[in-house]
Amino acid sequence: MKYFLFFISCLCFQVLLSQNDSIINFGENLVQENELDEAINYYNKHLLKPKTKEQEIFLLLGLAEVYKLKLNYNQANNFFINAFEKIKSIEDRQLEFLYHVKLGEFFRKRSLETEFETELDKARKILKSYKINDKYLVKYYNRKAALFTERYQNNDSTLFYANKSLDLAKKVKDKDNEFYSLLEIAGVYERKKDYKTSIRYIEEIIEFAKNNNMQQQEADAYISYIMALARSNQLEKALNTALHAANFSKKNNLLYNEIIFNENIQNLYFRLKDTEKAYEYLKYRLELTTKYNEIKKEELLFNLEAKYKLADKENQIKINTLELDNKNKALASNKIKLYVSIGLLLAATLVTVLIAYFFRKEKHSNKQLQALSYENEFLLSEANHRINNNLQLVIILIADQLKKIEGTNGFELKNILTKVEAISTLHKHLYKNTDKKKINAQNYLEDVKVSFFDVFKANDITINFNCEPVGIPNDIAMYFGLLLTELFINSIKHAFLKEDYKEINFELYQEQDILVLKYSDNGKANTGKIVQPKLINKLCRQLKAEYKINTTEGFVFVLEKHLKND
Repeated sequence: MKYFLFFISCLCFQVLLSQNDSIINFGENLVQENELDEAINYYNKHLLKPKTKEQEIFLLLGLAEVYKLKLNYNQANNFFINAFEKIKSIEDRQLEFLYHVKLGEFFRKRSLETEFETELDKARKILKSYKINDKYLVKYYNRKAALFTERYQNNDSTLFYANKSLDLAKKVKDKDNEFYSLLEIAGVYERKKDYKTSIRYIEEIIEFAKNNNMQQQEADAYISYIMALARSNQLEKALNTALHAANFSKKNNLLYNEIIFNENIQNLYFRLKDTEKAYEYLKYRLELTTKYNEIKKEELLFNLEAKYKLADKENQIKINTLELDNKNKALASNKIKLYVSIGLLLAATLVTVLIAYFFRKEKHSNKQLQALSYENEFLLSEANHRINNNLQLVIILIADQLKKIEGTNGFELKNILTKVEAISTLHKHLYKNTDKKKINAQNYLEDVKVSFFDVFKANDITINFNCEPVGIPNDIAMYFGLLLTELFINSIKHAFLKEDYKEINFELYQEQDILVLKYSDNGKANTGKIVQPKLINKLCRQLKAEYKINTTEGFVFVLEKHLKND
């Protein structure tokens, strides 16, 4: 009889478990199909009366995932916190492992790479001590592959974890992780410049996403597909794919993907020399970016609160656990131990209150400082982004106008364009450079030289360029860029007559605390003449630098700038 009862109990447990799985699986399918509002209603309905603690945790994690995709990070974080409290109450290591993997992906989505890696490391420690279910392990391996791609750019490690994830995904029939594992593998081939193999993989992945109605995943695959096509110089095909992907993202309310696709379209039109279309999609992308930045602005404020909110919850759980342990020990002791325990508990409580008081006071001050810091960083980033866009827009408009003008007016317009490009190049280097006080003169001036490539080629001029990688202050760098631009323009416009071989030489190096710039051309037009270029003279005065001009044989310009007092 007892065996019969045991059999019935097992059968009931299996039926209940299968019901739980079917409820959770249905919700996950809604998320994969991008039916996010319907998924929220579905999860909330079943959260009113969950059948088990485990089902309640899965429902909370499902809601966190939905709100993450809707870019509502505040709500997502609240559901993650609630799920963590429930997991701690039942001490389920499997669900704790899954929680850290999902929270890590939540941080990755918000570009918080350090927090992402920390959560995966917590999952790794659990994996060392416990055997983890394959359906959770596949998600961990997939995110490890993403970590080695995005943070460490280690193709071998990415391929190792992506293949492990792919094998497990096929085993447990996890379509979502099968998709992203294949995408990581395709990315490895692209970075190895094996574009043919990468494109073949991605085309299969897109078809896989379409067949399984995976809209978010299909949009993600298009990003990699367009990049691979563009890098393999299939520009027309890349453009058509980007146009289709942008419409697909707009139709399915995938704002972040839509921004990326419109930026791809703008760049592809620019590469195909259609500046009018490039300008049109630039304007539309800026509108989408402004909308997305409003969401990100709210996220910045939320990040400051969420970081401490989660830590407070974890500390509170630990404090509650310690109090329960102390009470159990106190009940098992005699009166003397009980009094000692109570005394220690009171002392600990008093110390905790004092520490909490000072900690809260300090935390309040830190919150204000961090809020100001994040706000300043955000405003600086936004300003740099808009300045860069405006400079690029000016360059596009001038270049477009230059195509319609010929002769002297065209050269003057080209003169203006090169100066704007010199300033834009400096801004790009400042914006991307980790050292905000100095800039690498070799990289910057090399970019200034490249902007003259078409002009040198059209005038059959050979350029000999030798620049040491000297770190120079930002304000000096701007004048050096404008000075080099003006010297190039003067040589092109005034130096040469009908020489068979036209040559320009440029050299920049540092001797102790003196920065030396040497520039010369072999043009005969100014030989033996007194040359006093007004703009060059003004730039040298701004630099507070000494210079000499020699026209005995061609044109020779030498400038020396003392760096010690700058």
